[in-house]
Amino acid sequence: MSRNYGASSKSLAYVSTNADGAPNWFSWRGRRYVVLAILFSWLEVAPWWRARQAREWQVWRIEAADQAAQKDSGARDMDTPNSGACYMDTPNSGVYDIATSDQRWFIRRVMD
Repeated sequence: MSRNYGASSKSLAYVSTNADGAPNWFSWRGRRYVVLAILFSWLEVAPWWRARQAREWQVWRIEAADQAAQKDSGARDMDTPNSGACYMDTPNSGVYDIATSDQRWFIRRVMD
């Protein structure tokens, strides 16, 4: 099941990135999530009839887990993502589409 959020004010997130611009962790709705794996990323371009909105944005599909759940479960420290690995057995992990445009980050979709 997934839920779409789009670029509303409710979906705004703070994201920490590495030197390449890939997300390491993000804060959303008062919680901090550690990126466990980067599944893939892509560039999207808005249709011409939405010219007043952002013209393009970078989207990252990531697997992430609630950092508090990580510490409570005694799982290893995961401050850096491991590309290609899958950690879906990690407590409170899920797949998120996070996007950036004009240096603003937002949650586009959450899949659980």
